[in-house]
Amino acid sequence: MCKSVLLIVDDEPDIRALCSSIVKRSFDFEVCEASSLSESKKMLNSIIPDFVLLDLHLQDGVGFDLVPFLMKANPKVKILIVTAYNQCYEKKTATDLGAFGLLGKPFKSQDLIERIEAMSS
Repeated sequence: MCKSVLLIVDDEPDIRALCSSIVKRSFDFEVCEASSLSESKKMLNSIIPDFVLLDLHLQDGVGFDLVPFLMKANPKVKILIVTAYNQCYEKKTATDLGAFGLLGKPFKSQDLIERIEAMSS
């Protein structure tokens, strides 16, 4: 059986490393990382993510702009928005686009684990 693929999209290397470490310790997923929208879009040519941890404010655009590409690659993809911008607008937009939810930065490891568990059940 193939492992589920989790894609981390964040322009901060420390955040990507932290999320990757938490996911690898807690789940049996293949973890892929991207630092920008353009890198993420290129990766979608070779991987089909089952789960995505998506930052909103990236160097080359807004994370929300990636959602249609993710949905096209896998209509069943589960997207968790992970952002420091945890306001009503972001929550509503995330919901409107079909994201699983929104997790505010900074976050506790256990909160991330619980959200991923909920997405994968």
